[in-house]
Amino acid sequence: MQNPFQYGKVVSDPYFTDRETEFSELITHVENRHNLVLYSPRRYGKTSLLHRVAGEMKHRGYGIIIIDFMQVTSRESFIRLYTQNIFRNLARSPKTLLKKLAKLVSGLRPAVEVDAFGNTSLSVSMGAAPVPSQSLEDVLNLTENLDPKKKWLVIFDEFQEILKLNGDSFTDLLRSVIQHHQRTAYVFCGSRYHLLLELFTSPKHAFYRFGKLMQLNKIAAENMMDYLKTRFQSTGMEISPELLERIIEAADNIPNYVQFIAAELWQLCVTGNREPNSEILAKALENVLDNQSDYFMQIWDGLSLQQKKLLQAVAVDQGNLFSAEYHQKHQLGAVSSTQRAMQKLLSDQIISKTEGIYWISDPLFKQFILLRRSA
Repeated sequence: MQNPFQYGKVVSDPYFTDRETEFSELITHVENRHNLVLYSPRRYGKTSLLHRVAGEMKHRGYGIIIIDFMQVTSRESFIRLYTQNIFRNLARSPKTLLKKLAKLVSGLRPAVEVDAFGNTSLSVSMGAAPVPSQSLEDVLNLTENLDPKKKWLVIFDEFQEILKLNGDSFTDLLRSVIQHHQRTAYVFCGSRYHLLLELFTSPKHAFYRFGKLMQLNKIAAENMMDYLKTRFQSTGMEISPELLERIIEAADNIPNYVQFIAAELWQLCVTGNREPNSEILAKALENVLDNQSDYFMQIWDGLSLQQKKLLQAVAVDQGNLFSAEYHQKHQLGAVSSTQRAMQKLLSDQIISKTEGIYWISDPLFKQFILLRRSA
């Protein structure tokens, strides 16, 4: 019997839950060729949602380009990834496409490679190093110039990583080109969402006010409970509302972690031929922490003493972190030391902040601190 829960990767139906409102809103904006900036803390399901949107737009005849900027290390690598995405959309006439690519992109040397199974892929080399700005501009214009009737959706994931690529010249050129596109919709997202938002809200950046900001919030707890209950029932298992609430609370209602804990609980129940109960859930949580303990220990060992003390405090109390009363209660010492520690924890995404509230980004790391690193 297959586990009804999946985590740690892009998921689709039936593992994808809710997000119908966000899905519909994204589709509408893409159809209208609006640029969007989708942001949220990590593990909220941004990538899974965008892949669902991409699947729907492909069904509607759109070309789909998905670029993960974590894979982009230079202009050359961006051009290679971008043109390979183009090829996957239009590979039904590879010879014709090669001619068009060579004509439309200055300095591009495209070739088709065929593996032992007959699968084709695009190989790209450039005639000059470093790659001239004109070549990059030509590649970005491919969605507008290849086929006057085709519409495109371009998704830039981990877009904040563009800041590491050749300074401002890359971002300035990208904005200057794509702002003129009429048949291409762009969605920008990333896991370091504070940096991502700065790119689109700070006047010093080229992408200032370039797209509509769209925040992905948590799924409503009642909807998440319904999803969990349905998935357990799909395998003949009943689970009480109390246990569902405990799973959601332990996971801070973050979809990836909800699925992680639920998957472990389901597996223990199947192995032991038992229905879900409090004892098995406690064991599931312990197993999940054991699975992540080496990773969490690596993080913990790399923290300063002040950072550790601050995390222990935040794990139990999200009050006014910089007040004298809070510092005295949790024995944090000087406020200036806490401020420096907090800036580092925010930068490393160990702590997140929304509307003045600070919390530990990874709910399992929070459980690790509460159960194994607190006095």
